[in-house]
Amino acid sequence: MTIFRPWYLAQMSVGVVQWVGIALMLTPLIIERTGSGALMGTVMSLVGLFGVCAPLIGWLADKYSIHRELQKVALFSHLTSLILLYFAGTTSYMYILVGLSIGIGTVTQLVLNPAFVLNALNEQDQSRGLSRLFQMQFFGIVVAGSLVGLVSLLGWSSEQQLLLLMMLVAVSIITVFISPPPRITTSAESEDSVQATSKSASTLAFIVFLVTVFISMFTSSNLMETGPIIIKEVFNVDLGHSAFGLAASAVVTMLLLEPAGRCAQKFGSYVVWMAALACYAVTSIGLWLAVDTGVSSLVPILLIMLMMQAISWFDMAIPAIAESLSPSSPALTQGLLLFAMAGGFGAGTFIAGQLIELNGFVSVVNYCAGSIVVTLILAAVTLLLKKK
Repeated sequence: MTIFRPWYLAQMSVGVVQWVGIALMLTPLIIERTGSGALMGTVMSLVGLFGVCAPLIGWLADKYSIHRELQKVALFSHLTSLILLYFAGTTSYMYILVGLSIGIGTVTQLVLNPAFVLNALNEQDQSRGLSRLFQMQFFGIVVAGSLVGLVSLLGWSSEQQLLLLMMLVAVSIITVFISPPPRITTSAESEDSVQATSKSASTLAFIVFLVTVFISMFTSSNLMETGPIIIKEVFNVDLGHSAFGLAASAVVTMLLLEPAGRCAQKFGSYVVWMAALACYAVTSIGLWLAVDTGVSSLVPILLIMLMMQAISWFDMAIPAIAESLSPSSPALTQGLLLFAMAGGFGAGTFIAGQLIELNGFVSVVNYCAGSIVVTLILAAVTLLLKKK
């Protein structure tokens, strides 16, 4: 059965802007143009802290049935962020607007796109549908990362690279206008019946799950979104090499998402989620151990590539886990999940920015290693509560 739908290309803009745009363009440009690690941390925190609005976005979308309209707003917000970055120069408030625009676009899409998939498919096919959706996110990373790496070697300016990213986001926008996702329907009766039975018993597990996701973002946001600049400063890895590493890793991710989706379909999403967290630990602790050892630059690149695989599995698994534990309606559930993700992203990157300002980039590696230990403990508690 073919589960892919053309509108899944909307998720491509998340890969282009949130992953490549931030990691290879936004954070290096802030450091290059302003030299301020604190500004970088503030901007990154804004990207995440927009997640406080995620439950409101989900609630509004469900209440007024404006899921498709808000999706279009999100895509145009991504495009706006690249345009603002193009003209930002050394003006601090422009970078603040860039971070806000990225936050609006990414959070809104990550609330709505999984909800579209979960609503349109039966429970048996949901994991496969989510894997297809996130394959398009990594397809965006493959294309954008390859193009940025290539034109960087050819000597193109940052502004020309940003124009390429704008063109890719425009493809997502055009596709959604031509082939929009199906409308989400909510049934009050079905929600009431579910809340009255199994979901009411799992509310505590859902809360602990959200806290686990929040803390996990301290590790993943800093090692992925600011990973290239961190390994450049700590391990002397050229950003052009990071671009190709990001693209190569995204190709592997697209391939591995298929068996990961089948695994979730057969054994459940929790297995995939825990495998992702185990890879988080390998990456963060591996980088921590590699500091000041003179290891080959290939080692941190490979660890960051592993992190990308883990994040793709993590992102694919958690919408279904949230849906199974939450007592709320579809988009509101995903909004609460994004509240935890984006809040963790914002808090985690803000702390990292302050650490960079005070103690340099190595302190972020230490911070990420400590964060994953706390995450693993909370994940174990979630599993125990889920079984009760």
